[in-house]
Amino acid sequence: QRKSLEVLTGSISKTNDIIRELQEFGAVTPFTSSELIEQTKRLKAFGFEELVDTTKRLSEVAGATGADLTGIATAFGQIRAKGKLQQEENLQLLERGVDITTELEKITGKQGEAFASAMRKGEIGANAVNQALINLTSEGGAFFGGATAQADTLNGLFSTLVDSVQNLARTIGEILEPVIKSALSFATKGVQTI
Repeated sequence: QRKSLEVLTGSISKTNDIIRELQEFGAVTPFTSSELIEQTKRLKAFGFEELVDTTKRLSEVAGATGADLTGIATAFGQIRAKGKLQQEENLQLLERGVDITTELEKITGKQGEAFASAMRKGEIGANAVNQALINLTSEGGAFFGGATAQADTLNGLFSTLVDSVQNLARTIGEILEPVIKSALSFATKGVQTI
């Protein structure tokens, strides 16, 4: 995950910062840092720049609704890639318990059929959707604290345990990496010789 994120961001230091922030966030949510990193990579591929903030916000939504984070991230990514909200992505979000339409109606000032018509015409832009996400996950928003509220649940505690084991494995792997690489190179050369 680290290497692929480095390729996507083009920076080792930026990658390290992203991973550190997501590990800290994962420790207080029902999501493992691996899950969060995967979604961050997906968001980067869709063209998002505020990776950690967006991943955290989408995690808040997923935590509050109990929906899968991957599906929510994909729907928001498709909106970002298209540059506008279309009914297909709106339905994907509604199926996952995410009513972004109500917040967008407040932002745009268009209600009911006027909003639906604007969406059909492609007038509800990705920036408005992003603002709706920010509004919904900020203090006072419907999904504020949705992920962190799940941290003390059985699923949240189990996720934290899994994440801790994965972090331990990563640490051991980093320490032993030179020895393991050497052994694998030696074994590969031996097999090739045979």
